[in-house]
Amino acid sequence: MRRSGHRPEESVSMNDSQLLVTGCYTPEMDGRGAGLVSYRRDPRDGSLTRLGELALPCPSYVVQHPTLPVLYTANEANDADGSGSVSVVAVAADGTLRELARVSSRGGWPCHLALDAEGRRLAVANYGTGSALLLDLDADGLPDGGERLWPGDPAAIGPREDRQDGPHAHMAVPGPDGRWDVVDLGTDQLRRYRADAAERSKPESVTELPAGTGPRQLVRGADGLAYVAGELDARLHALRETEPGGFDHVGSVPASTAAVADNYPAHLSASEDGTRLYLSNRGADTVALFRTTPDGVPVLVGEYPCGGSWPRHLELVGAHLYVSNERADTLTVHAVDPATGVLTLTHQYPTGSPTCAVAVRLP
Repeated sequence: MRRSGHRPEESVSMNDSQLLVTGCYTPEMDGRGAGLVSYRRDPRDGSLTRLGELALPCPSYVVQHPTLPVLYTANEANDADGSGSVSVVAVAADGTLRELARVSSRGGWPCHLALDAEGRRLAVANYGTGSALLLDLDADGLPDGGERLWPGDPAAIGPREDRQDGPHAHMAVPGPDGRWDVVDLGTDQLRRYRADAAERSKPESVTELPAGTGPRQLVRGADGLAYVAGELDARLHALRETEPGGFDHVGSVPASTAAVADNYPAHLSASEDGTRLYLSNRGADTVALFRTTPDGVPVLVGEYPCGGSWPRHLELVGAHLYVSNERADTLTVHAVDPATGVLTLTHQYPTGSPTCAVAVRLP
């Protein structure tokens, strides 16, 4: 692990600040981005002012520590050993970004990160090798050497030979009671692990989704419901969480009604009250708005142009939704109607190959 001499504050009081940081594909993976870019965000209209940059190798996903001014990036470009990396980055009030540490992701093409509520563990999903890495973090938010590697099952392949030739972990997120769920696009599985189990390589339970789903994102809702974005079947799936840790499939709806030959849903984001879901559609180039229901299966409310092409990550902050349009090299801002959730495009900014944008909280 590489560290600098600077360490973040051990504890700070966090409030909503008006910074936004984007990650992007860089030339290492044929992208046109600079790495990380910070912006000042105007909460009144959502507009952005560019502040600073930090060069990193394809930081395609970014998350923030729950209590510290520290970011984590999934650097998707592989090193010579075939693994990507994870960077720990300090962010200052003026938008200055500084790398504090970098560790191996222990697998190829890391594409997603998630933290537990206490900020003591960080999960890394390695798409290329299908594995998930769980890192222990110290009080400063830095990796302390403790880790668990959860491999995928190479025998559990899906029906799409071009995309499901083996395990392809696309997300690992915290679940109840110290458990973590790995979303595997390549195997149509949700695998649940106990972080402190004696046998760390075997899942506690496995949920099989409909063949060809290609699950990419899992979001938990109210009353035991959960939602999965199916990248390969272009559907939004509803699940009900059951004991002792699996899911029952409730049903699904199309992710888009656009008349396009191929559509690949990407990011699923829920409103703060859990009544609305936003889903980005690559191919249709839209953001779909769904209303959640007590019975489980969401209802499509509307579908709105993303303001570019190949929309990936969605960041919902306050009354605005930020959309990373990878192939259009644009970051777009959409006003969210507080009563209906309907989107209106308000601003568009040139940003090389953006893949993720995260609102940053600072003291």
